[in-house]
Amino acid sequence: MQRPIARCVALAVFVAALGGCSAVLHSDPQLEASDAPSSISEVSATAELYRTRSDPARGGIQLSVTNNGVDPLTVTRVVVDSAALATPIERDRTTVIPAGATRDLALLLPAPQCSSQAILPNAVLTVVLGPGARDEVRLRTTDRLGQWFEWHDRACFAEAAATQVDLELRRAPSLDDVEMGTIGAELIATAKGGEVTLVSIDDTVLFALVGDSTTSDRMPTLALDRGLAVGATTVVSVYLAAARCDPHAVAEDKQGTIFSVHLDLDGARGSTTVISDDATRAALYDAITQACRF
Repeated sequence: MQRPIARCVALAVFVAALGGCSAVLHSDPQLEASDAPSSISEVSATAELYRTRSDPARGGIQLSVTNNGVDPLTVTRVVVDSAALATPIERDRTTVIPAGATRDLALLLPAPQCSSQAILPNAVLTVVLGPGARDEVRLRTTDRLGQWFEWHDRACFAEAAATQVDLELRRAPSLDDVEMGTIGAELIATAKGGEVTLVSIDDTVLFALVGDSTTSDRMPTLALDRGLAVGATTVVSVYLAAARCDPHAVAEDKQGTIFSVHLDLDGARGSTTVISDDATRAALYDAITQACRF
């Protein structure tokens, strides 16, 4: 049964009170709950954005919602929007947040809107009210670890990089040195336009970088300093070593085969991500398994 709601709750987020909630009610017998808030004025919640170690690989981010009310809060839909996003993020999935508890709602990031600053988004939550009604509450998000701005800057640079250079990392067994414990790979770059320079490549949680096949000295970043000719393909040998050899690190790996490459694009410096394809990923896992002698 539909009924109007006249009041809106002030939701304290980022130590700021927000209002402006519009009543959008729907009857849904399956969502009736006697212990749900009876009106929107009884809802109190805060929202934070952050990324887990699994999120970069899947292109995701977490909306962490805390229920500050006295009743369980059932969230059936989430819309996150900002001028920094090309399209809003939408999530249609029911999550129950007990009173005083926090739940992470996994979201997928769209393309960035690079003509705008990385403004923190608002989150609109559709919540269940008893008996069986729903309403929308708007939350201003906070950036728990500063990752929102980092993502936007990096995503915009990567978008620009994709128009000027193709990058790929492949396993290269011919470069292995079993005695030195080095694992060979090749960074393959094809410039498509503009002035492009490969500046450096970073290590990962699984793979350390070594200067070449004759040394076992490890480094977090390997300088490349290689200018690229437009239309030509440049292949740079990259020597890796096992950064860790505990078996669960490989078994539970999320980012070990994702490499950050720093570029100079027409004088602007930044980094982009090279994600290994399935064959390369499997070959790198096999190589580290052999190097660690699991």
